[in-house]
Amino acid sequence: MMKNLGFAGVFAAGFLAACSGGADDTRTLHRGSDGEPLTLDPQKTVLNIEFAIIMDMFTGLYVANENGDTIPGLVAGAETSDDGLVWRFTLRESRWSDGIPVTAHDVAAGIQRAANPATLNENSSKFFIFENGADVIAGNLPPEALGVEALDDLTLEIRLAYPMPYLEGFLVNNSYPLPRHVHDIHGDAWIQPENIVTNGPYVLSQWRTSNFIELTANPEFFEAGQICFDTVYYYPVSDRVTGERMVRTGALDLHTVIEGSNINMLRDQHGGLLRESASYTAEDILFNTAAGPFTDVRVRQAFSMAIDRRFIANEILNGASGPSFRMISEAVPNAAPGLRLSYADDDMETRREQARALLIDAGYGPENPLDVVYQHTPYQQRIAPVLQQDWALIAPWVSVDISVGDVQFHFAAMRAGDFSFGNNGWTPEYGDPYASLLMWESRAGEINYSRWTHADYDALIEAGLSTSDVAERQRLFGAAEEILLAEVPHAPLLVPVNFDLVRPDITGWNANPALQNRSRWLCREGLEPISQAAE
Repeated sequence: MMKNLGFAGVFAAGFLAACSGGADDTRTLHRGSDGEPLTLDPQKTVLNIEFAIIMDMFTGLYVANENGDTIPGLVAGAETSDDGLVWRFTLRESRWSDGIPVTAHDVAAGIQRAANPATLNENSSKFFIFENGADVIAGNLPPEALGVEALDDLTLEIRLAYPMPYLEGFLVNNSYPLPRHVHDIHGDAWIQPENIVTNGPYVLSQWRTSNFIELTANPEFFEAGQICFDTVYYYPVSDRVTGERMVRTGALDLHTVIEGSNINMLRDQHGGLLRESASYTAEDILFNTAAGPFTDVRVRQAFSMAIDRRFIANEILNGASGPSFRMISEAVPNAAPGLRLSYADDDMETRREQARALLIDAGYGPENPLDVVYQHTPYQQRIAPVLQQDWALIAPWVSVDISVGDVQFHFAAMRAGDFSFGNNGWTPEYGDPYASLLMWESRAGEINYSRWTHADYDALIEAGLSTSDVAERQRLFGAAEEILLAEVPHAPLLVPVNFDLVRPDITGWNANPALQNRSRWLCREGLEPISQAAE
């Protein structure tokens, strides 16, 4: 476990070490991160804190621009078949950071590796949408059977199992090429600073665990002359108040999370630092439906009913998040309208009575008390005791202990099924309901932390994927979400507002729902891109 006080000291020491040397710091960007990454392997990552760094190091077929919109990355041209199942891409000429050309074979290898069960990518289920994806992910076919193929060095073909109107957005974070010439030598250690090559704006130079990650400009990047910062540091700041203070004092250029209780103070005293947008992210509480009391849907429903989401959002977080009564953020394009938990508008006393009745019906009471442990990350330090009290108010024979662990510990326990229930959050990689709904499919694998499955849900998802009719797709996915709201494998909790703290002299930062803010688009007021400054 990581104590915030001790971590702040480690962070400060790391920050000073990173900044020492007396060099001009104007071309160095200092970014706060919400924790320590588990990996920086682009075919294995699953956490937002990892994606932020990986997006600085690698470029896929498409990228997100400064507004979060999808634009071509490696792609120079694209065409698709009439049924939308076959896409052919012509790639621009580009190079790895060691000067070796990036080819369509590298892109195909990267996608195949992400779907290969031997890679241990817990998020591989999203590649079911590719031809033969289900059989490749299950290990029934080799990775080379996946519907992606290099036709020559600069031509790539993708064959799909379902029509994908959102394919370009999907490919932003799911088409990173693999440097085969490095991976063939080092295997999974290719990502270490001493071995790595990248094809994006930056290269990994140092990774000092719990101190900082250093990226330096990649001179081989195809738009290297257009970036402003030649060095980018990421600092894992799990204490959000520390992160705020570091931005206010100028020690950090930006930090992408804030402590909700400080919103009013920040607005009043540091409004020039705040950047705000709606969010695709949904925060929830997930239940282990494979073991313990939460195998019973009545227990899950009771615990969900008893949460006073409005009090948490408005009184504890001061509006930094809104109360959530559904599984998908309303900001996600094409999310079915009007879906809510059936008891969303009931008063809390009525809901507690209903929750108590459900637990009694499930066999609990004074003679058989319910005693569980709620596991949460440091980000819920202020929320967890409120949740604990909400559940205690159901009945005197309901007891909830709370346990805190750092991000790595928390999600390792989730993957292993070593938990009863705990906090969770999900930011879909692209603006489509399926980017959230996929995690509850029976075939989702490790990413389905709750271990919940439902045949009718699977059938609705399959039908939604199989149609290209936008309205019908929305209806089918909405019906699938209604099953989630009834079965409660996860209890919706909050939809955060994206609040970023960014120093006023940093230009090019545009808050957006998908949390897409690459360092390549950022600059410092008065600076020119590297190529112009050299002239």
